Amino acid sequence: MSFQDKVRAASEANNSRIVLALDLESPEPSELRRKSEELLQKVAEHVCAVKINRQLVLSLGLRGGVDCIVEVAHEHSLPVIMDAKLNDVRHTNEFMMRAYTDAGFDAIIASPVAGWEGGLDAVFNLAASQGKGVLLLVYMSSPGADKFYSLKVSRNDEKPKELFELLAEMAIDWKADGVIVGATKPQVIRRVRQLSGPRMDIYSPGVGTQGGDAREAIDAGSSYLIVGRSIYQAANPAKVAREYRDLTS
Repeated sequence: MSFQDKVRAASEANNSRIVLALDLESPEPSELRRKSEELLQKVAEHVCAVKINRQLVLSLGLRGGVDCIVEVAHEHSLPVIMDAKLNDVRHTNEFMMRAYTDAGFDAIIASPVAGWEGGLDAVFNLAASQGKGVLLLVYMSSPGADKFYSLKVSRNDEKPKELFELLAEMAIDWKADGVIVGATKPQVIRRVRQLSGPRMDIYSPGVGTQGGDAREAIDAGSSYLIVGRSIYQAANPAKVAREYRDLTS
């Protein structure tokens, strides 16, 4: 089963379009792992996937730490995305990709600014050989993202366009399994959906704490919403996860 099929199967089974961003922090590794696994157990039935950032990897390590959390997610039939934002040269990207997939991750987030040849070609090739997914970063949810992603650029002799449009076109050309577009920019989501058509999955972080509106993002064209702090900082994470699920189902 492909990564896209795994997400869709979990989405249908749990009637959810919510991806849990499991980005907890703690100075004590054993406590961090316990809290992460407990949170995941509480909200698993209300989400369709899990995204893990580098906070957990740096604190727990891949072996005997994060891979155990990935295993818990898989016990609930939830695919797991590594938010690595790969953007280096080929051999480095390939090494990191292999390390993450060996730890059980089902997909990786990469930055298309690394380019194809000598950059992300190895990531896509390795993903294809292992049945893994690649999601490309097209527009971040942070407030300062506009200054970069809205730059006017041109390719060859084409008419200048905003950078995020070019990145979205690269994702389409490279047959990415999805793109990341911040929920804080519904007009960008709408434009990416226009460019990509109905088949490209759009994953949108930035809901809640960063100001993104869940319903507005879905209506603009997002396929899935990535929600972290609004869930794991809540007094009742399961209740909040269920509310987001019901809001977007």
